[in-house]
Amino acid sequence: MVFSSLFFVYIFLPLLLIFYFAIKKDAWRRGVLLVFSLVFYAWGEPVYILLMLFSALINYVFGLLVGAGKTPAARKAAVAGGVVLNLAMLGVFKYAGFAVESLNAVTGLSIPVPAIVLPLGISFYTFQAMTYVIDVYRENCAPQRSFPRLLLFITFFPQLVAGPIVRYTDIEDQLENRRVTAKQINDGLYRFAIGMGKKVVLANTCALAADNLFASTAGPTVLSSWGGILFYAMQIYFDFSGYSDMAIGLGKMFGFTFPENFDYPYISKNVTEYWRRWHMTLGGWFRDYLFYPVMRSKLISKLTKALKKSGHKTAAKNIPTIIALTVVWFSTGLWHGASWNYVLWGIYYGAWLILEKFVLDKAYKRIPALLSNIIQHVSFIFITLFGFAIFYNETNLFTKLGHFFGIGTTGFTNVYAESMIYENGVLLIVALICSTPLAKMLMDLVRKKLYPKMGEETAYTVDRLIKTAVIFALFALCTVRLVGDSYNPFIYFKF
Repeated sequence: MVFSSLFFVYIFLPLLLIFYFAIKKDAWRRGVLLVFSLVFYAWGEPVYILLMLFSALINYVFGLLVGAGKTPAARKAAVAGGVVLNLAMLGVFKYAGFAVESLNAVTGLSIPVPAIVLPLGISFYTFQAMTYVIDVYRENCAPQRSFPRLLLFITFFPQLVAGPIVRYTDIEDQLENRRVTAKQINDGLYRFAIGMGKKVVLANTCALAADNLFASTAGPTVLSSWGGILFYAMQIYFDFSGYSDMAIGLGKMFGFTFPENFDYPYISKNVTEYWRRWHMTLGGWFRDYLFYPVMRSKLISKLTKALKKSGHKTAAKNIPTIIALTVVWFSTGLWHGASWNYVLWGIYYGAWLILEKFVLDKAYKRIPALLSNIIQHVSFIFITLFGFAIFYNETNLFTKLGHFFGIGTTGFTNVYAESMIYENGVLLIVALICSTPLAKMLMDLVRKKLYPKMGEETAYTVDRLIKTAVIFALFALCTVRLVGDSYNPFIYFKF
């Protein structure tokens, strides 16, 4: 278990800020961030901190080997070694038990299943570390000669356990030189407070509503299934985007600019747009480090040439993309967890993306734009909710999926489901509004209308005061909510 939220907010973070800003030398400041980051991880994973340190060390070594390679073959061998070792560690600690269980189920064997505890954040820091070695190979960056600097990149606590996935090239310059202003600290605290509010006020409350609907003592109904998964969709969005906001805010407070991870995904028109807005750093990672390499691979090149030679020009154009998307989305599902429901979830979205790209987009262009947009968005909502149903249910998956269509339920609705929906109706409305850019649009409109009339200096002061008031209000509200609450970790901690 990582720090409790209150311990982190009122003890860990203030101590870090005091030590960091009491020191003026940048090298010592990096040291403070590194020490506190290691303490942060060791508090929750005292044994597996050795694994994380080993991961950082092998990527440091392989980065140097890639940089020192005198021939293309030597550089390729070094990057391949780094990638294989990274994936091997991830495979052993995350997928060994799953692989043995699956083998036993298929063959009828009784091989003992290794009881390996999943290291906190291993999927995130492994991808970040592996990206560094690959980028050195691609000459997107020079190998980092200082192990402490690379170690700080991999272990920096804000985004260590649940993203966003930060590439070395994103913060390479910031590791060397940073300048933190009062405005950055204020903006960082504001973003952190917004994220904490999303998690504590919205995500945790939606989680309770979802759990109550799924755990109906009156038996499952169609309404409780769809209502529960709707609240879960709100929960996971505010939980994960809230963590990303907190990480981005914390980074800003120490002079780091992390990439955005969410862009109001629920306002998307279709599945393709949704995955450009949801967990954007993971999507970008798979695009740049898996999709494009598969598309450019020798196997795909040979297949394309063979199809063209046989006169199948359309197939030569489309089949490589279909293969690459299938590989990416199978991998995306498996990345999320060592369970078949995650694999199915990845295949489900891969199939929808392929269907949209090669079939549905053409069909929608044949009908009026307004009608097309309505159909796409309504269908997107149901596709997304059903996708979350696959994602949520690790056990008895198909039985529980049947509940959404009335199979194995006590009926469409009952008094319990109706009362739960009614009691949480206001929460749902608030959550739905907050998942859209409406509040941001209103704030931007106010700034546009009022700030120019105030003058630049006055407008700046007013903006700082408003953000400071929001910070204090959200910290107070979240503190009240957290006192006495049971530990409620972020959903993506388990990935």
